[in-house]
Amino acid sequence: MNDRSVNATVAVQIPNFEAMLDPYPEYAALAAAGPVRVLKSHVGVEYYGIFDSDLARQALRDQRISKSADAMHRALDRQGLEAASAGFPISSVKGSNLLNTDPPQHTRLRQLVNLSFSPRRIELLRDQVERLVAEVIDNLRGKEQVDLVSGFTYPIGLTMICNVLGVPSADRGEFRHLATQSMTPGSSNQAECKAKLLHYLAGLVAAKRDSIDPDVAPDEQPDVLSAMCASRLASDVLTDEELVSMSFLLLIAGHETTVGLIGNALILLDGHIEQRQKLIADGSLLQQAVEEVLRFDGPVHQTTMRATLEDVELGGTVIPAGNFVRVFLAHCNRDPKAYKDPNHFDITRKPVPNLAFGHGPHFCLGSFLAKLEAQIAIRSLLNAFPKYRLVGGHDAIEWAGTVVRAAAKISASLSGRMP
Repeated sequence: MNDRSVNATVAVQIPNFEAMLDPYPEYAALAAAGPVRVLKSHVGVEYYGIFDSDLARQALRDQRISKSADAMHRALDRQGLEAASAGFPISSVKGSNLLNTDPPQHTRLRQLVNLSFSPRRIELLRDQVERLVAEVIDNLRGKEQVDLVSGFTYPIGLTMICNVLGVPSADRGEFRHLATQSMTPGSSNQAECKAKLLHYLAGLVAAKRDSIDPDVAPDEQPDVLSAMCASRLASDVLTDEELVSMSFLLLIAGHETTVGLIGNALILLDGHIEQRQKLIADGSLLQQAVEEVLRFDGPVHQTTMRATLEDVELGGTVIPAGNFVRVFLAHCNRDPKAYKDPNHFDITRKPVPNLAFGHGPHFCLGSFLAKLEAQIAIRSLLNAFPKYRLVGGHDAIEWAGTVVRAAAKISASLSGRMP
């Protein structure tokens, strides 16, 4: 029996990669034995992991590999698992959203949300991001040592997505706790926090809907949730369950990933001082720098689960119907077939498309906003504190261990000495 047929039948037990100091050697070891591997996650879910960038793009476009809630539940039932404990906080939400539907339903939902992220609204958000980051920076001035997560990345990511959706300021502290616990597989109160968050969102949707002015167009509404409610009133295309489900997705996905992206960038620029100096000297490199962070160590290392609707052959391995599939985006973004010297962090690298925000129909809707926030945050922090240094370096980082690759704490000296 050859190695590939063994890989197709024997599940390899894997750790929680997002909580590891450096998971990339583990990814490389798995990929060396085959581009498609059967794995078993740290919470007991068996699935086929994809470690090849070409196969990744193929799989993420394949309509036989489904994101629908029905397909997810059938695959979970096959393994005797429950959605909450198995780490499916978003795709298992009651009501349709962008992560638990396939086309054409997914296409309908995405078109509605696209209206809420119109060019006009994004330009308004640019001004909001600038003001917010300036306020957060001002709060750091005069402090010698800070936690860049609680003091910088989280206030930016959380405040912006709450502004975008219209979450009242008084509710944001509790929201952060509920959102974090809802996204932590295996957490003792994950299901409880998810239920509380969905209950809160149902009330918020009802309040927004009751206050909508029917004479104001959806893209003229003050926030995205109001815009989605206005779309429903205009054409009755979004149900209350869909509004709550979409709000849950946007709230969770819209801040955790941004927090991780900004934090990972600051960690990398601390560990690669020569790259930081290049960026400080040439601000035109900022957009490329963010793309390189996304490629080298983005906030999403693995896609959410998909499930095969029928037998699917990928890279010489047949994935039977009813099995989970997950793409290892982080490893694919270091695929030597696609990138020269892929394990080298280089902000001057000629931009090459990466998979940090996925590919195909489920490509991340909020990618533009996340990049915008990251660019402004990085530029502003380097302008204010060009000599910041991590206390203890990379080895001292505590990774959060949620489904997003993000640090739980980044201790930094804001006036540290650069070598």
